[in-house]
Amino acid sequence: MLEPALYIAATPIGNLQDVTDRVREALQQATLIAAEDTRHSKIFLDSIGVHGTRMLSCHDYNEAQRAEVIAAEIAQGGSVVLISDAGTPMISDPGFKLVRELCARGIKVTALPGPCAAICALCVSGLPTDKFYFYGFLPVKDKELTEVLSSFAHSCATTVFYESPRRIAHTLELMYTLYPEREAVLCRELTKAFESVYRATVSELYAQVQQDSNMQRGELVLLLAPAPKQTDEVLPPAALKALAQMLQEGMSLKGASRVLSDLLQIKSKLLYQAGLTLKSKMDFNG
Repeated sequence: MLEPALYIAATPIGNLQDVTDRVREALQQATLIAAEDTRHSKIFLDSIGVHGTRMLSCHDYNEAQRAEVIAAEIAQGGSVVLISDAGTPMISDPGFKLVRELCARGIKVTALPGPCAAICALCVSGLPTDKFYFYGFLPVKDKELTEVLSSFAHSCATTVFYESPRRIAHTLELMYTLYPEREAVLCRELTKAFESVYRATVSELYAQVQQDSNMQRGELVLLLAPAPKQTDEVLPPAALKALAQMLQEGMSLKGASRVLSDLLQIKSKLLYQAGLTLKSKMDFNG
């Protein structure tokens, strides 16, 4: 039997086979299950053979009140398992207020690890994992969204966002104006039948999302690569102006970079990188 404590249990984010034996056993033995949405969780519990256990709703709006009930349950020798609708509780899901209160009371809290959309997306992204920043759900209002996205313009770590299907195109549009050539990855329906992972630059992802309505459906995780390391080499204004003019006249970026490199004795790679930014701005402005 479970010892008296709060157990934070990670549940599948799509594929039910991802539930661990430890989580299943804890849910079977618990005296009380605290769930973000009891109706949603009952379907999951029935599917894994957990029936008849008392359930209690525990979400953002009632955590403070539920902490009293849960603390009393544990004090009386009970064991409580906390689950969210999917994934790991407290990772952009309820649970923080409850856990903080129980910790303050000296009540044992333990975690039963398992699925987490952010970590799953990070693992399959192909982006650096040595340093990463999890932001969670992005703001809805444009001003706040732009401020948040701008704050990652020079980030040295991979950043993980959650975004809704109806807002993903607009979010990528704003990213396009800030850092069009940054690597980005869009993960859709992770662990589910239609799991898809799109790896490209921000500008390419933005174009894809506009063309493919399927990319605007389901559960989404958006990842942004670290900003390129700054270089001490700066393109002279005159060279930048000449490059812009050549591109506007229809010359290829590769050709313009080579010509200016020979004329001005500037590294072709530096000119090419500057030209990518110029082209993206030209394309965006029509």
